[in-house]
Amino acid sequence: MSTKPGKPRQLNYAGQLAVDDKHHVITGACASTAGSKDSVIFAEIMDQTLANFKGNEMQIDQVLADAGYSSGESLGYCETHGIDAYIPNFGQYKPEREGFIFNGELNQYECIQEGGNRAILPFKRVLTDSKGYQKKSYRSSEKSCADCPLRPSCCGKVTKFKKIEESIHKPLYDRMHEKITKNKRYFKQMVKRRSATVEPVLGTLINHHNMKRINSRGMAQANKHVLLAALCYNLKKYLKFTPKKSKLLAQICALPKVQHAIFKTGELDFKIRFFQPLYF
Repeated sequence: MSTKPGKPRQLNYAGQLAVDDKHHVITGACASTAGSKDSVIFAEIMDQTLANFKGNEMQIDQVLADAGYSSGESLGYCETHGIDAYIPNFGQYKPEREGFIFNGELNQYECIQEGGNRAILPFKRVLTDSKGYQKKSYRSSEKSCADCPLRPSCCGKVTKFKKIEESIHKPLYDRMHEKITKNKRYFKQMVKRRSATVEPVLGTLINHHNMKRINSRGMAQANKHVLLAALCYNLKKYLKFTPKKSKLLAQICALPKVQHAIFKTGELDFKIRFFQPLYF
């Protein structure tokens, strides 16, 4: 079950594609449930792409993906396989906490707000939220924040302690954030390149290769449907890449001298030039 803003809820499958940016050839394709996140399928589509590249003695230079593929598992996969990836972090990511600094040696957050009590937030535990994500929890003591003048704006009117939660994969997100912000101009070029590469291919499959609707049931059949559509697309590409050899052989030969014939009729003279035909 999937839904988009302004559209009704529907039963859908999602097609995942990996496309090269030079010839727009599909290097990996599979189906997934439309209700699941794209980041869950990232490892599967990359395994397929790497296997196809290895079979043709090719290597991947860079991987570009949208924020839907951002997750700790995806970023960890890229670092494990030595892939230079550009995947923007999800919208809720925060590189820093306003008014607090992180002490990596002691694994704790420290309050640096002016007029505050300089509370310490040590690491407490790893918890799982309602969406299934694992997070680290840092929390101060009630004694440190109970009489703090900034408590209503920092902790809330009722809560007497400060709590900060962050993903267990925050170091991966921080490295990706640093990589993207280090050269913003290059990253913008990569975003345009990704959009101009994969979006036209996806539109072609939907509008011309029967990926708008599937008349079968089950993930195995949906995956077969996507693979056949991608195969058809690549075959058309291959036919365009194959050069057509000419069956005619041409020879160059010198033209003979031009012969003239002059005819007179009354006061007008006509001059006709005769050429011997040239055969190929």
